Amino acid sequence: MEIGYWAIRGLGAPARMMLAYAGDTVEYKDVRYTDPMEWFGKRKPELLVKNAMANLPYVVDGERVVVHSNAVYEYLGMKTGVDAFENDDGRWDNAQACCEAYDLRNSLVDMVYPSKKSTRSMDEYKANIAPYLSTEVPTYYGKFQAWLEQRKTKFLIKDTVSSSDFHLWELIDQHEVIAEKEGLSSPLEAFPRLKTYYADFKALPQLQSYFASDAHALAMNSAAGGAHVF
Repeated sequence: MEIGYWAIRGLGAPARMMLAYAGDTVEYKDVRYTDPMEWFGKRKPELLVKNAMANLPYVVDGERVVVHSNAVYEYLGMKTGVDAFENDDGRWDNAQACCEAYDLRNSLVDMVYPSKKSTRSMDEYKANIAPYLSTEVPTYYGKFQAWLEQRKTKFLIKDTVSSSDFHLWELIDQHEVIAEKEGLSSPLEAFPRLKTYYADFKALPQLQSYFASDAHALAMNSAAGGAHVF
């Protein structure tokens, strides 16, 4: 099996984490693109023959090509076994959690990449980052904390991790890195249940090798896209 994404954490990190969590049960190749032409000029045209929606991130598993982040995460959840749910309720709850995490991701992208909220000006970014962490991020964190309190599970869907947990944890961690770098308070401080969730995931023994790896040490976003890189 092949997974592909840019050589940053971004949307590739949850997939890489999930496969690291699976250990030796799944054999895979982690392709990290540094040269846009390697993707746009070579690999993408090859994948378009099998999937007209070819994009990053992707999974190639035999003749199957799966693209787009949430579909990739759910597919890897199935392949690694982390998305083994007791019934369809678990599957749909996981899909909803993945979508909510993606909304948080879009909010972060608007903040760090040139957009209506942040231009290439570092001054504008500096002016906006504190209000973003203190007012916008809590709207998402509040939903996830309420979700965990409603379900009374250790993780988002059950007491063991699911694919949505890898997606959400990566986003929380990116916000933690940004807050620390900017000398700002962690947005988790107002959400004790979510803070415990974040710590419990980070302590998983199956992921310690990943957290010590070069994959986790990658930049979170890309200067090529005009982002303020972390």
